[in-house]
Amino acid sequence: MKSVPCLLCFLTATLPIVVGGCASQDGTRADMTKAEATVPAQAATAPQPAAATPQAARSAPQLPAPSVLETQAGIQVTQVGLTAQGGLVDVRFKVLDAAKARALLSKPDNVPMLMAGDKPPLMPPHHALKGARFSKGQVFFILYPNVRRAVEAGTPVTVAMGPVRLGPVTAQ
Repeated sequence: MKSVPCLLCFLTATLPIVVGGCASQDGTRADMTKAEATVPAQAATAPQPAAATPQAARSAPQLPAPSVLETQAGIQVTQVGLTAQGGLVDVRFKVLDAAKARALLSKPDNVPMLMAGDKPPLMPPHHALKGARFSKGQVFFILYPNVRRAVEAGTPVTVAMGPVRLGPVTAQ
């Protein structure tokens, strides 16, 4: 009999550090103060080879400028991607304005849903943003069960949060 690896073990080994359903871009806890999250001066000022710096700047993915709707909502969808062999949809969004994001996402009726064409919307786990603390520049992720393979690579996906519709973003 073949053993099947645990999905939870896979996810915890490959995903960034998670605190209360949210993760920061740099892997620090989302509720840290600025003083706790700062990097020591020696590490921050360590010189990098001249050849690596321009190449790294060119290869870093650049996000498109936020749309008017994203600016009004205070949230920018940065990625929609399939993971766990297409069984989960990984949606990542960046907080542009903490007050606007908090006002939108703190209401239970505005839980982010995924809409892919004429298929039923995908709902997140009920605890997806529970206890989330929003701060500018913070990146959150939500893993959605990909029911009946509603989202496939190349599918345009709209993220709906109450009356706000962000996207479409092409799933990767």
